[in-house]
Amino acid sequence: MAEKIFLNIIWHMHQPYYYDSSRDIFTFPWVRTHATKDYLYMAKLAEQFPQVHMTFNLTYSLLKQLDLYRQGKTDLVWNHFMKNAKELNQEEKEYILTQFSLAPSKAQTRHFPFYENLREKAKHDLSDFSIQDWLDFQILYQLLWFDPITIQDNPNLSELIQRGKGYTEEDKIIIQRVTQQIIEEIIPMYKKLLEKGQIEITTSPLYHPIIPLLIDNWIANESSPGIQLPRYRFQYSKDAEVQIQKAKEVAEGIWKTKIRGIWPSEGSVCSTTVNCFVNHGFSWTATSEEVLFHTLGLPIVRDQNGLLNYGEKLYQPWLFSHEKNNIVIFFRDRHLSDLIGFAYQHFSSTEAVNDLISNLERIMNRLPKDSDPIISIILDGENAWEYYNNNGFDFLNGLYEALSQHSRIIPITPSEYLSQSIHRPILNRLSPGSWIYGSFNTWIGHEEKNWAWDQLFLVRKLLEKKEKELNEERKKEAFNILYQAEGSDWFWWLGSDNPSLQKEDFRKQFLLLLKTICDVIGEKYPGEG
Repeated sequence: MAEKIFLNIIWHMHQPYYYDSSRDIFTFPWVRTHATKDYLYMAKLAEQFPQVHMTFNLTYSLLKQLDLYRQGKTDLVWNHFMKNAKELNQEEKEYILTQFSLAPSKAQTRHFPFYENLREKAKHDLSDFSIQDWLDFQILYQLLWFDPITIQDNPNLSELIQRGKGYTEEDKIIIQRVTQQIIEEIIPMYKKLLEKGQIEITTSPLYHPIIPLLIDNWIANESSPGIQLPRYRFQYSKDAEVQIQKAKEVAEGIWKTKIRGIWPSEGSVCSTTVNCFVNHGFSWTATSEEVLFHTLGLPIVRDQNGLLNYGEKLYQPWLFSHEKNNIVIFFRDRHLSDLIGFAYQHFSSTEAVNDLISNLERIMNRLPKDSDPIISIILDGENAWEYYNNNGFDFLNGLYEALSQHSRIIPITPSEYLSQSIHRPILNRLSPGSWIYGSFNTWIGHEEKNWAWDQLFLVRKLLEKKEKELNEERKKEAFNILYQAEGSDWFWWLGSDNPSLQKEDFRKQFLLLLKTICDVIGEKYPGEG
């Protein structure tokens, strides 16, 4: 039995790059909605438990967009919200009906019964949808996206929610003010926690690309032998290097501190990727348990309680040592991470907290006494909570309180742990893979995903050919758009594995980026679609 166990919680915060510079607007609202629901909320909640140390990974694409909102940029949903309900035309009404119905879960809407009534009414009969109904629908949809701490701290916002319907145009000003205030507070709040030493801040590659696939997208065949590969082999390690280097430079400029850790987009790694992290000054990274066990050639076997065989392999950092490059890798416990991400939303908050603590204690009891174990729980810090009651407040508050009081479970950041831990086993190679089943199949292999890689390749090849002819300004603009197009999210939504009503919108946004590159360099688009 281990005497104690360290807990490495990493909350990953990311959004695709939705800002369309050609139209000077965000095409999707998700940066703003998660800003008001999650980003400030997660930091404020952490602040209440100073003994609970944790890590926040904030991607450049998210931070850049938050800054654009701070400067006053808006999104299409927001513009339709602010439009006077009396002046809505038919096209605007149709947009509102589609976009303002996109509430992810019953947990998010059940405290807004009139919103649910209006959404149901819109499905059947719009003939008696009054101006007041349109106004209420506009406002209620925005109210869905505020966290419980913000609601409690803002009496005017709380009153709007309690009122439930019968809103006025003036009520929109309250929502506007609170939204802007939240966006202004996010970065200062994380800086405050960082300066207190409670959190560690990390980054991911610039626009969240799958780095191993930028280096060589045919590497997907190594983790999934026989996978259908794209027609063209995309091999641009230079792009991977830039996405890593610039992410570190920007992060250190924002946070005014050395960034030691990098969370690879979607936990995607290979040996070459990790060597790149070393070359750009990172001292640790993290990925999934599947990558570790594939590398070691061991099966992943868990008992009926989810306890892992070979747990001593997972619950320690490994030193990746290759060609004189050294970096520490933490490996995520998928079972525990997925309990938070997908299972505990169905539990009461007390049951969920007790179950997680019990899992941690059972792991601790099975590890050797002389070990110095660390369990890594890594997941999105934004998407899970809309499926929890009260935006996850009761669960997170209960969890942090339990961890604060537990004498044998010690929440810690990776850099804190590495400053006191010495012995680390060595890996000389790393099996390519991601935190999704240890493969890259979510971003390549399907006909639609492969189509996207081939479109990207054709434009990248054209840019390579034209690069020397471009002045610095145009070259910088073209490559910045290229790095956006290399982001993982465009490939994620294609295919059949991640169904979404907005799939076609994502495909169009991806194509727009590629075609904009061609416009910038003065060439005809060479691809299809």
